[in-house]
Order: sequence, then structure tokens, then C-alpha cells
Amino acid sequence: MVAVVESVSHTGNRAAEALIATYGSAPVLTTTEAESAIARLEKALVDCEDSCLTFRIKYRIGVICFKADMMDASKDRFLSLVNDPECPELIHICGLNMIGQISRLAGRNSQALGAFERLANLLEKRLSIGGGYAANPALPKLLCLTLFAKGEISELSRDYAAAIAEYDRVLRILSENKNEFFVCRYAPLANDRICRLYLQQADVNSYRRRAEALIADYPEYYRTPVVKLEVACVKFLQSASADVEFADGGFSAPAEVIAWLKSSSHKTLGEQIVNTFETLCRGYEPSSYGGVLLYYHYAWLLDTLGKKDRALDLLARICSRDIGDISSGFLPKSSEETVQDYAKIQRAVMLGERADYEEALQVLDRLRAHPDKSHISELGKSVREGIEILRREVRPYESQ
Repeated sequence: MVAVVESVSHTGNRAAEALIATYGSAPVLTTTEAESAIARLEKALVDCEDSCLTFRIKYRIGVICFKADMMDASKDRFLSLVNDPECPELIHICGLNMIGQISRLAGRNSQALGAFERLANLLEKRLSIGGGYAANPALPKLLCLTLFAKGEISELSRDYAAAIAEYDRVLRILSENKNEFFVCRYAPLANDRICRLYLQQADVNSYRRRAEALIADYPEYYRTPVVKLEVACVKFLQSASADVEFADGGFSAPAEVIAWLKSSSHKTLGEQIVNTFETLCRGYEPSSYGGVLLYYHYAWLLDTLGKKDRALDLLARICSRDIGDISSGFLPKSSEETVQDYAKIQRAVMLGERADYEEALQVLDRLRAHPDKSHISELGKSVREGIEILRREVRPYESQ
């Protein structure tokens, strides 16, 4: 009997060692590297008598296929796992998530939605009977992200009603489980997306109700300052009876106001919206993502209305901020850096327009490095070339 126990333990150790050895592999593998690792794992499976370890190794083989861009093989491995009635629940959950992600990457949206729905149902059931958020905090996070993924797929298919239903499902689950961290992180984001979808469907009244509730309920949400601006812009366009389609929801509202003002001769309405922007800016500093965007939109409006000096002042305030001070903690730091760099480019353009070429070039010198051929790198390069030409050609002419 002792010999048998030692034999089982030894083979179990070999299987565990083979599994652990793969954890140090690179994020991306060649086909040859993947096939070699899979062969070692499959060899270890032959003598493995630990059921849970067997499923973990099979899951790991699917991950290795994924890392080697062997997507069909990876998906087949995960499908085999989730369709096995003996598969442990956590591995089942992870397998469904991988099937959904792989299907989404391949553009097989129907298959992705099916996998994500199975996953969401499993996670929701687990939350209701398994101790809620406290039992495993990773699971409610995965549930929210799964429902957001379903909503995003539905948005791409222009099935806006289905997308709204997914985001509302997030809100229902958060309300039922009541965890402050998850509510603060995901509830305002779900509401924000619903607002955008209402506006895209021209349901302005529903948009305004939801957006105003978002502002009141989540003042610390990173986009709340901009949502306030978007609501003000939508109200303004409504009052002006402007014929506007909000293709990007509230995101496009400030640009639509500026476009309308360019084509309109209503100076009184122009001053009205300037006062609205000014009042909003007084409530914020460019010390957050929302504040930076608010100031940027206001500077753009002032530039359109010919208030150049005030616009330059606002852009200078954005450009002078230490990006470490304006990190939202929600978005990647690069998102806020990009907004700041666009503000630098806009300021350089305006300085060039008033012939302050040296200062404009100094502003461009402070742009961060961006990948070649990216939009911001190409824009910065184009603006620099234009200012160099003006400095070279216009200044000698002016001195004559």
C-alpha cells in the first residue's frame, strides 16, 4: 500500500512540475515553442491521477495555444473543457471567458455572445449562492467585464436596445449585491454608456434624465465634469432648434455646438454658451481627466468665437500641468497625456497664427514621444513643418 501511495505522489509531482515549468514562458510563443511545451504537458497527463490537476494542465494547454496565436486549437481545447461535466467550476469559468475572448478577436460575435452569456449566468448564480463579493472578489469583476463585453458587441452590431439591457443588467447586479467598491467603479460607467446610446437613438429626454442622475449620484466619476458639459451642450442645441444627429452620443455634443456657432450669426446665443462653459470651468481645475477635457473644449469654443487670448490662457494652464497631478486613477496615464499633447498642438497652432513662431516651436518641443505614423505624431510633425515655413517665409517679408 505504501508503495502505491508513493507512486501516485511521484506521478502527481511530475505533472505539477511540468505545469509549473510553463508559467515562466514568454507572453508570446512560437509554434515550435508551444508544441514542445504542449508535448511535455500531455506526457505528464498520461500518469496524472489528480483530477483537478488534470483539468488545470488541460486549461494551460489552451493558454499556450493562445499565446502562440493558434486560435482554433486554443478554442477547441477550452470547448472540450467547458463541455466536460467533471470540469471544476473555476476552470469552467475561465474556459468560457477564453472562448468568448477568442471568438470576439476572430469577429465571431454570435459565438462570443453565446460564451459570454453562459459565463454571465454561471457567475451570477455563483454570486447568489456562494457568499457574494467577499468569497472571491475576482468573480464580480469578471461578471461586470463580461456584461460590458456583451454590451460592446451589441453596440457594434447597432443593437442598441440589447446593449442598454446589458448595461442595465450590470446596474441591477450591483444594486442587489451592494459593494461600494464595485458600485463606484462600474455603475457610473454603465450609466454613462446608456446615456450615449440614448442620445445616439435621438431619445434626448431619456438621455437627459439618465445623465443628470449620473452627475448627481457620482460626482467623483472621472467623466462627470465632461458629462456636465455634454448635457449643457445638448440643452443649448435643443433651445436653438438645431438639427443635429449625435452619432457618438454626448462625446460629439461640444463639437456640434461649435459647428453650429460657426454657421450661425446668433451672437447672443454664442455669449450664452460661453457663460455656461465659464461657469462649469470655475467648478473645476485642469487637475483631473474630466477637468482637462472641460478646459480643452472651452478653449476650442473661445478660439472659434475669436476670443484668442483667453483660449491661449486656458491651453497654457492645461499644458503646464504635471501629468502626475491629473491622473484619474481609472484611465491609463497615457490617455491623459494624449489630451494634454493635443492641447499643446492646438496652442502651437494659435501661437503660429499670431506670428509667435519661436514660442510655438518651444511648445511643440515639449510634446511627448509617440509611435511613428500615429495620428498625434503626424499632426505634430505637420504643424511643426507649417510653423517652420511661416517663420522662414513670412517673417522676412514682414521685415521689408
